[in-house]
Amino acid sequence: LFFKVCRVDELADGQVKLVEADRTKVALCRKDGAVYALSNFCPHLTGNLGEGTLEEDVLVCPEHGWRFKLTTGRCTTMRGKSAHTFPVQIDGEWILVGV
Repeated sequence: LFFKVCRVDELADGQVKLVEADRTKVALCRKDGAVYALSNFCPHLTGNLGEGTLEEDVLVCPEHGWRFKLTTGRCTTMRGKSAHTFPVQIDGEWILVGV
């Protein structure tokens, strides 16, 4: 199921935003017009990825700098410690996340 999480105009390019989709916390990211959704919790020490920053095509955890590919959630810092990704849809002015 897909849930409305925010309006498209509420997520600027290069921004990371913490949202909830059916009580699931999601780090929503916009890079070069595309929108990505990753689990809010870093697998390292459950840092909040929704408070992270974007560097190129990577979401950087604010706690200890672990890095996650936006497209796959693959951790480039520690092999085998990926963040879960969620499907994203744009419906008019809304961003929807599938959980």
